[in-house]
Amino acid sequence: MENATSFGTQADIYAAARPSYPDALFDWIEQHAPALEQVWDVGTGSGQAARSLAKRFKNVHATDIDSAQIKQALPAHNITYVSAPSDASGLADDSVDAITVATALHWFDFSTFWQEAARVGRKGALFCAWTYHAIEAQADIRGNLIMPIRDIIEPYWSDGNRLSWRGYPADEVGMPFSEIKTPVFTMELSWTPAQLIQFMNSWSAHKRAREDGHSANLKAIETQALARFDNTPRKLTLPIQTLAGRID
Repeated sequence: MENATSFGTQADIYAAARPSYPDALFDWIEQHAPALEQVWDVGTGSGQAARSLAKRFKNVHATDIDSAQIKQALPAHNITYVSAPSDASGLADDSVDAITVATALHWFDFSTFWQEAARVGRKGALFCAWTYHAIEAQADIRGNLIMPIRDIIEPYWSDGNRLSWRGYPADEVGMPFSEIKTPVFTMELSWTPAQLIQFMNSWSAHKRAREDGHSANLKAIETQALARFDNTPRKLTLPIQTLAGRID
């Protein structure tokens, strides 16, 4: 669980840098949940997904093991934020219509999380987890900023990160629910190079690389990129990989 709490030391960066997910994803969740009374958002971080869910569900129970991240979350009248591990939601049996996990499933202990999900999910409840990894960008941004940084931090990605890159295959994560096919969702962003740099600084591998002596090299790449590019927003795309299931 060390990786799951590693974001707390830069929770403010994470909250500011991580993008929101597309409305189409939450519309799909709303359409496929059996009811809209309560949703459990697990590994909520600073609440990016919880805020969108709150527009669609009556109650959002949002948990994260990292209390520093919870403190960064924006409040809403129908969101309850709780610092708790993924296998101890604090919810009653058969109490939620949907369970969501936004870019966090790879940090969980699957041997206990699935038991908790099955316990709190009502019959027919929707489970939906998603993640993203590859940034699709223009060649100049990719060649002079993204890839040089990726080359330095590549050894510092955890096994969990690499699992998320594979899109959470149901057999690898041991999902016990009936799998549901989902549409293809994509995050379309318009970011300046400075915003992209802030986003990459929020990556756990970037943090570990800095701590391991690569801070100056990473900073040099970022400085050169900022000098090379103007502050015009660039189109970036983050394809989303989704795993969904129905609690039988």
